[in-house]
Amino acid sequence: MYIFVRMLLWVLAAWRWGDWRNWKEYQSTFLFVILLDLLYNFLTYNYPLWVYDPTDIIPNHTLNNLLVSFISYPAVVFIYLGRYPTGWVKQVAWIIFWVTLFSIVELVNYKMDLMSYHNGWNFGWSVLFYLVQLPFIQLHYKKPLLAYGLSVLIIVGLLLLFKVPVSKMK
Repeated sequence: MYIFVRMLLWVLAAWRWGDWRNWKEYQSTFLFVILLDLLYNFLTYNYPLWVYDPTDIIPNHTLNNLLVSFISYPAVVFIYLGRYPTGWVKQVAWIIFWVTLFSIVELVNYKMDLMSYHNGWNFGWSVLFYLVQLPFIQLHYKKPLLAYGLSVLIIVGLLLLFKVPVSKMK
């Protein structure tokens, strides 16, 4: 039930704080975030770094991840970009706020046995990932080609760092 409450909270937050007047401006960044998440799931299908664990309501990682990809991520992007501040101090504070929020949500998921870590990944890697992911959302919004290019480098780097075997890829 917690998973649906979490999704509902993201939807309500987007309804309340999202930049509805400019939603079309953010659409390509919604798709960018969704694409990278689906790419993670495709490349690490047989060698995951983290997994949403089954619950009584959602029986597998795939269904849970699709909810996150198509509900949580667009809501986050909608709020994050729609309220992105000016001035580097406020921007750093905004990124730290979101990194902290994502980290707390993940920690709750982990403590409730709704997710697990594998193949060398841990909570610290997630926090570090959020520190990169959130500025990349803004980077994609402003300079999409640069964000795509750098994302390829980061993906290759993570695949090498965590020794994701090509033979395990689907």
